[in-house]
Amino acid sequence: MSIDHFVCDAFSDWLGATFDSKQVRLLEQGVADQGAAIATDWQKVVDSGFADLLVDENAGGAGADLATAGEVLQTCGACALPLALATTLWVRAALAREGHGIPQGAIGLACGKRIGAGVICSGVAFGTVVDWVLVVLGDDAWLLSMYGAQQATSVEQRSLSVDLAWPAIPVGTLKLEHRYDWQAIGAAIFAALIAGAARSVLQLSLAYAAERSQFGKPIGRFQAVQQQLSVLAEEVYAVRMAAQLALRGTDLQVDPHLAALAKARASQAVPNIVAIGHMVHGAIGITEEYDLQLHTRRLHEWRLQFGSERYWQRRLGEALLDSELPVLDFMRALTEPG
Repeated sequence: MSIDHFVCDAFSDWLGATFDSKQVRLLEQGVADQGAAIATDWQKVVDSGFADLLVDENAGGAGADLATAGEVLQTCGACALPLALATTLWVRAALAREGHGIPQGAIGLACGKRIGAGVICSGVAFGTVVDWVLVVLGDDAWLLSMYGAQQATSVEQRSLSVDLAWPAIPVGTLKLEHRYDWQAIGAAIFAALIAGAARSVLQLSLAYAAERSQFGKPIGRFQAVQQQLSVLAEEVYAVRMAAQLALRGTDLQVDPHLAALAKARASQAVPNIVAIGHMVHGAIGITEEYDLQLHTRRLHEWRLQFGSERYWQRRLGEALLDSELPVLDFMRALTEPG
């Protein structure tokens, strides 16, 4: 077994033991009152060492490659982890590579825009459970503390996404010197999270179809249900493959075209994955006591993060027109390694 497989298996075992569905629900409930449980559980993540997965070994991290990080992100999605490990591990690595001290607490990632002297960010993923947000403003990226942020009230009580606003960027705020394409990185991150959550929807749906009986036999033996489960499996594995394509190599920067492909495919699949999962489960799928809704709610939120399928499909179309290659040649050049 390779070191990368060992890391992924160790993370999966640790995450499953530390953040089961009961703990996930407790953390979601703690978001409303900002309970101490969130800080305590985040410290467990830091103590595990996985927050420094992408930090270079000479800086005290694991020095993992993007493929390993991608598997870890998918596991986070499959667990419905309500903590910002996915974005934190990327930002911590970027800070370490520039020699900056790594701040305490979880770090979110968001694209923002200037409003006068201030900054606003819409629908910041994990915005309710982070201590910092790396805000991308054009080519610049600023690390802003949540202490100075104004939070909008979330429409969905259990949502981890929130609109944020800073009246001004405080003097002395850290700005990253290296210019990464953070929008492409964010797209690849959330494509991997979608892949993980989608995998859980498939597993839950297969298990329920095998257990739930109607007219004296499991519903999974009905041809109509089997056909829908086949479509669901196709969608899930297509998303997984697209996410894996986007996350390969050793540099923190991802290929923007592959990130576009991954996010476009992942976001496009979300409505179908959610619809089939809830169709198989019927009314039980939307109940708070059943795990399916933990994953489908996140799929709906993550579909829009860092651009929906329409945004990235447009970006890919523009790249195709600029290349002047036939479609098949363009896709082959895009997806071939190296």
